[in-house]
Amino acid sequence: MNNKIKFIGGSVVIILAVIVLAVQGMQEDTSMSYSKSVSEVQLLGGRARSLSLKVNGQLKKGSIERNGLDLDFVITEGNSELKIHYIGLDPIPDTFNNDMDAEVIVSGKLNEDNIFNAERIQAKCASKYEADYSSSEI
Repeated sequence: MNNKIKFIGGSVVIILAVIVLAVQGMQEDTSMSYSKSVSEVQLLGGRARSLSLKVNGQLKKGSIERNGLDLDFVITEGNSELKIHYIGLDPIPDTFNNDMDAEVIVSGKLNEDNIFNAERIQAKCASKYEADYSSSEI
């Protein structure tokens, strides 16, 4: 009889664990984010507002506006543009400026005004770190 109680108790624990995992899987997972380009975000339309996104594009030169801790800028892909408002707490890299030619990846959510509220910014300035092979020395 003691083994039967242990078996039933173990079965109940396993069934409850499966139910909890199933319920959590059906809820929106905020830790998961979808990687999209600027044009893909625009194609999603209103559905993009319900998703946590990582969006990559080219920084539009001259679009960076700083106002205290607020940072606004635009990223592009071809003819598509997306306005970004940085609301994160991480410091902005010193290299992030209006003169840089860089790919930018932002993480966050699109708001009702189609402005992307970024919580994280990652700037890829590959040209800054490329070796200079113009000299003739070998």
